[in-house]
Amino acid sequence: MIMKISHGAWVPSSPVKMFIRAGRATLLDKKAFTEAFFDGDAMADGALMVALVGAATYVGALLWLGAIGAFSITVLLQVLIASVASWLILGYATWFAASKLFRSTGRPQTLLAMQGLAPLPLLLEIFGSPISWLGVVWYLVILVIATKEGTDLPYKNAAVAVLIGFAAAVVIRALLRVPFAVFSGVLG
Repeated sequence: MIMKISHGAWVPSSPVKMFIRAGRATLLDKKAFTEAFFDGDAMADGALMVALVGAATYVGALLWLGAIGAFSITVLLQVLIASVASWLILGYATWFAASKLFRSTGRPQTLLAMQGLAPLPLLLEIFGSPISWLGVVWYLVILVIATKEGTDLPYKNAAVAVLIGFAAAVVIRALLRVPFAVFSGVLG
């Protein structure tokens, strides 16, 4: 069902709502994060959004490079797992930095839900460097806004917490590639 009626008004169902909210967050609309704060489905929507962006980036890059024949279900699964794992690591590491370094309050689930709205700019990775770097910077800006909205920290502290979380996600994601490389060698 694409639309449903709520109190006499048409409101988007969950998938449509998820994409609209993520689009608004991409345009730096702070109200999208406030809505996510009060939405019980926001964390699931965030996980789905992160996974969809990861899959779309993988397939899109293959199409862009004219290498769709190199598509692999194994690699797609690796991308999906790495995308969701990175989001979880980033969210928990950001929350940890915000709560321990800057004494913010709030639940990590709330921060994860808000940060799950951020990955749309990562679709620019399809086009390779230097365009992909623009997507990463845009993504980080959205994460800072989400962190500020979710923790009530000043922007400077939210940015530091996000950079700590991002660094943790990069390191752990690199470490996650090792087991996949071993399994690919054994199974491939």
